[in-house]
Amino acid sequence: MGTGLTLLVDSASLIYRALFSVPDTVQAPDGTPMNAAYGFLGMLESLVATHDPDFLCCAADDDWRPDWRVELVDTYKTHRAEPGSPQEQAEDRLAPQMPVIFEILAGCGIQVVGHPGYEAEDVIGTLAQRAPGRVGIVSGDRDLFQLVHDPDVFVLYPRRGVS
Repeated sequence: MGTGLTLLVDSASLIYRALFSVPDTVQAPDGTPMNAAYGFLGMLESLVATHDPDFLCCAADDDWRPDWRVELVDTYKTHRAEPGSPQEQAEDRLAPQMPVIFEILAGCGIQVVGHPGYEAEDVIGTLAQRAPGRVGIVSGDRDLFQLVHDPDVFVLYPRRGVS
């Protein structure tokens, strides 16, 4: 009998966290850094071992700064879009790792869900409402706390130093 638990993972949040928590000396044989991939996949392994979910889904940012949000709030994530910003530099470091991460997830049978024009948080909000049973949301984004509905929907928030 299963746990009745669905885990919804904010992939972007955890991948970004892994990028900075695992040294970039973790590399593929060709020297390409794979620290974010290694750290993120390790986090997923730990989540599955600890929580034994019946279903695991990774939500992806198909658009991290949707046009419709910028039209509503013109300053939405502008600090992340500036040339040379730490976020832009992180995106450059993540670019070669993302296809590897998604290929491994597919190979493990883990669903990755995104939707054009929406962020992972939007996808998680929709899935959390529709999923049967208990839902655990895994994210470092505090905005997702608004989805908590005790005891059915809860957030697993990664703490500093824990991955």
